Amino acid sequence: MLQLEARKLFRANGLIDDFVIYGTAGDYEEFAKAVESARSGKTPIKLATSSSISVEISLGKGEETELFTSLQNARNEYLSMEDWEGRNILRVVGGKQALQELYLFLGTLATRKEGYSYLSEYSKSHTYSSISPEVRLHVENT
Repeated sequence: MLQLEARKLFRANGLIDDFVIYGTAGDYEEFAKAVESARSGKTPIKLATSSSISVEISLGKGEETELFTSLQNARNEYLSMEDWEGRNILRVVGGKQALQELYLFLGTLATRKEGYSYLSEYSKSHTYSSISPEVRLHVENT
């Protein structure tokens, strides 16, 4: 099962979210399958992790060419600091092509040896949203 670590980093432009996802090759295969299911379905696919934050993958409403991620709560509504601190869903949204590229990228991660990549490297032809947090994907040997 994937393990997701959320960190808050202080930068000159303020506090930003940063994520590290740890998993085995099998965990990344499961992640890739969830992306493929989201790409061909109409409802978001939720992927549990061993942390308090789950991953939710969904097909965007239009033909978005970029991949977008954001840490949110269930309603994506923040009326208090408690709501903001209670964010527990890492949402991953993209158009069909962007999700296809992500699926292929995760499949490649599942076949390699221990190491890490950044989610922003998922595609040479599609972009990763500049307003999305950085996500580092660690592949661990079992």
